[in-house]
Amino acid sequence: MQLAGVDITVIVLYFCVIALIGYLTGRKEKNTEDFFLGGRNMPWLAVCLSTIATEISVLTFVGVPADSFRTNYVYIQFAIGSLVGRILIALLFLPAFYKGKVTTVYQYLFQRFGESTRGTATIFFFVTRLLGSGVRLLAAATVVSVVTGWPLVTSIILMALIAMVYTTVGGIKAVIWTDVMQFIVLMGGGLLVMGLILYKIPGGWQRVTELAGPIGKLKIFDLQAAISNPKWLLVGLVNGCFQTFAALGTDQDLTQRMLTCRRTKDSQKALILTGIIDFPVVMTFLVIGTLLWVFYQHFPGGSLPLNTDHIFPYFIVTQLPIGIRGLLIAGALAAAMSSLDSALNALSSSAVVDIYQPHFKKHASERHYLSVSRLFVVVFGLALVGIAIACRGIEQILWLAFKIGAFTYGSLLGVFLLGVIAKRGSNKGNIIAMLSSVIVVTILFMTERYTHIAWPWLVVIGTIWTFLIGLLFKPDKTKLATS
Repeated sequence: MQLAGVDITVIVLYFCVIALIGYLTGRKEKNTEDFFLGGRNMPWLAVCLSTIATEISVLTFVGVPADSFRTNYVYIQFAIGSLVGRILIALLFLPAFYKGKVTTVYQYLFQRFGESTRGTATIFFFVTRLLGSGVRLLAAATVVSVVTGWPLVTSIILMALIAMVYTTVGGIKAVIWTDVMQFIVLMGGGLLVMGLILYKIPGGWQRVTELAGPIGKLKIFDLQAAISNPKWLLVGLVNGCFQTFAALGTDQDLTQRMLTCRRTKDSQKALILTGIIDFPVVMTFLVIGTLLWVFYQHFPGGSLPLNTDHIFPYFIVTQLPIGIRGLLIAGALAAAMSSLDSALNALSSSAVVDIYQPHFKKHASERHYLSVSRLFVVVFGLALVGIAIACRGIEQILWLAFKIGAFTYGSLLGVFLLGVIAKRGSNKGNIIAMLSSVIVVTILFMTERYTHIAWPWLVVIGTIWTFLIGLLFKPDKTKLATS
C-alpha cells in the first residue's frame, strides 16, 4: 500500500522539525563535555522526558502491543520492579558519579578500582549496547518496511543514516531536546490511536472487557509460582528491579543523560519521575494491543501478518485515516530515533573517554577529541546496521532485547555495587568475577530445560555472583594508598 501525499508531508515535516531542533540546540559544541554532557547544565525535566523516550524505543511501540495482542498485561509487572530499581540508582549510584565528576560511568570504576576493571566493563557495555541497539534498529526498520513497502535492508540503512546525521552534529544536547519532541509525538500518537480503535469497536470498552476478560487477556499479575515461569509476579518484580538497576545505572546509553543535570538532586528527581511516568506509558501500549485483538475479532482480516510483531504497523497502514496514519508512522520513527541517537552518542563517549583518550592519545586538543567523537558516531552507526541486518527474521523482539542484557548486565551491576557499597575488590578479582559471571549465566541459559531457571533470573544470578566473587579479593595496594 502506498502512503498518501498527506502522510508523506506529515513525516517529512516531522523530520524537518527534529533536524531544526537538533541543529539549534547543538550548534555551539566547543568540547567533549558539551558534546557528551551538555555542559552539565541540562534542565532535569528535559532529561526525564529524554530518558523515557529512549527507554520506550520502537520496541515499546511495536513489541508491547504485539505482546498484549498475543497474551495479556503481565508485562506491567516489570514496571513495578523497575521503579524500585530507579530509586536504588538515585540513592546509591548518582551521588557517587557526581562526586567523581565522571563523563562516563566507567570512569567511576577507574577511580574506584583501576584501568583493567574499567576496560572490562567498557567492553561489556559495547557488546550489550551494540546488540541491543541493533535489535532496536531492526524493530524501527520493520515498521518503516511494513508501512512503506520498502525492503527491510533499505529501511535499516535509512534509519541509521538519519540518526547518525543529527547525532554527529549536535551531541547530547541535540539528543535530549529532540527526544523531548519525540516523546510528545510518540505518546500523542499512542493516545490518539487508542481512542480511534475504541471508537471503531462496537460497544466500546464494555465490549472489550466482555471478549478479552473471560480468557485472561486483561490479567495483570501472573501468580503461577514457578522458577521456570518467566512471567511469574516475583520474577517480574525482581527482574524489573535488577534489569533497570543495571540498565539505567551501569549502561552508559541511559546513564549518560543522568550526568547532564546541574546537581545530583536534579538528576535524582529526573530519574525517579521516569519510573512514575513509565506506568501510563506502558499501559497505553498494552491497551492498544488488546484493542487490536478485539478489533480483529469483529473485523477479521484476510491477510493479517503471520509475525505478530507486525500487527500494529499493519493496523496503522490499513485502518487509520490519511494524515493520522502519517502521524503514527512519525511516532514510530520518533521512538526509533530516540533510541538510536542516544546509543550512538553513548557508544562514542565511552570509546573516546574510556579507550581512545587513555590508551591512544592522552594529551590531544579538545578539537581533536570532538572530531574523533563524531567519527565514532559514524563507525558505531555502521556497526548497528550490520547487526540489524544479521538479526532480521527474528520474532518477539521485545523479549529478545531483554535477553541480550541478561548476559552482561549482572556482571556490570555486581561490580558497580561492589565499588559503591563495599571497600573490597581489586582489578584482578573484578575481571575474574565478571568473566566467570558471564560464563555461569550462559551455561544456565543454555541448560534452561534442565535447570528450569527462567531467563529473567539470569541478571539477578549474575549480579550476586559478581558481587560475592569480587568480595573475596582485597583492594590493590595502590588503591589502598590513595583511598
